[in-house]
Amino acid sequence: MTTVYRVQDKDGRGPWKPGFSHRWVEDREDHNNLPPWFVEFGNVHLKCIYGMTIGSACVTLDQLRRWFTASEYATLQRYGYRAVMMDVSRVLGESPVQCFVERSKPFSEGVIEVELYPA
Repeated sequence: MTTVYRVQDKDGRGPWKPGFSHRWVEDREDHNNLPPWFVEFGNVHLKCIYGMTIGSACVTLDQLRRWFTASEYATLQRYGYRAVMMDVSRVLGESPVQCFVERSKPFSEGVIEVELYPA
């Protein structure tokens, strides 16, 4: 098992869903350094075992902070999102900014909330 970190809602869905990012993403110059997993890893999802839950995550909290500034995260919290850690079965792709993972449980189950920006 490998521990990873994500920002997600109670259903395990991340905030990059279509039509939602305009509500919380701030204009900043480093977005070009944060490619979506399908751009960075290509068809990595084809390596997964059928029936597993798949998605993007980060190996460290520092990586996760690159994706979400403190103010973006505060906005996401108002929408019900939280930073969590979870164990995953396999890392299918990894880069300096993110990883793509598979897990036997849904992302909403067996996660532990973590402080992304401690007060």
